[in-house]
Amino acid sequence: MKVLLTGITGFIGQVLMPRLLKDCPKLDILTLNIDINEAEEKYPYNIFTNYRHIHTTDLDKVVKFNPDIVFHLAAISTSRNDKEIIKPLLAANIEFGVLLLETLSHCSNLKLFVNTGSFAEYRLGSKKANNAYLYSATKTAFRSFVEYYSGLTGYKYITVVPYTVYGGDSTVKRLIDFIFESLDSENPIDMTNGEQILDFIHVNDIASFLIQIIYNIKLFLLINSGEEFHLGTGKGTSIKELVQIIENKTGRKCNINWGGLPYRDREIMHTVAPIAKNLIYLGWKASISLEKGLEEMLLRNGHKIK
Repeated sequence: MKVLLTGITGFIGQVLMPRLLKDCPKLDILTLNIDINEAEEKYPYNIFTNYRHIHTTDLDKVVKFNPDIVFHLAAISTSRNDKEIIKPLLAANIEFGVLLLETLSHCSNLKLFVNTGSFAEYRLGSKKANNAYLYSATKTAFRSFVEYYSGLTGYKYITVVPYTVYGGDSTVKRLIDFIFESLDSENPIDMTNGEQILDFIHVNDIASFLIQIIYNIKLFLLINSGEEFHLGTGKGTSIKELVQIIENKTGRKCNINWGGLPYRDREIMHTVAPIAKNLIYLGWKASISLEKGLEEMLLRNGHKIK
């Protein structure tokens, strides 16, 4: 089976790629990269490896590769909505994606396109898009192009929607990183009132679900095109509760100025993944508890736990 991957040096991709090489050694993998040097440094290859890397401008090589499955993880993820971020967002999340879809329309073997959405598309619940950020709005817009090309060429597509992903090696500073920095910090770190309830899922669980798609490809080819799979634990934890767990694990105090930052205009106050479909279709659920995942992160960051 041939698999095309985008975003292998990103937050989820850098966990998925080595898992694929370990768990699915018979795959033939091609990766698309804007920074091919970084990809080759992370995953050097030779005549014996089952993968190779190409630049995002070499899309003609995708047609020659002719993949069976595509995992499209590449994107710019940000909460910014200023003027300067508009062009980079559209270039990465729309323009590149559409160029990829147009290229894939010439790939006769393509059976399944795995799109990646965002929980921030569903600020008021998972039934209807109501975007929190400009970034998530580009994710919603891109789905129209995926649906168009799927209808044009006949391959199936699904959208996986990760919730608040943590663990692994962060490519940008995330909420938990700021909380770790606040442990016994001399200066308080400004945060909101911390009432937001989020569904924290470990990045290893996201990678595990994506691998399940490969294992169960026949099942995914039978479902309706456009199905969504929301990836979370199904449990909500407020930011203040998250801080309390970290304090309990370390026996230390987080120096946080609660209310030092205002809520955003379209703040996500409650978001928990509807996980029933994952259980019904695959019997799959996240296996790493928040407490276990936080312990692993604390140890990796040099913190002692009680």
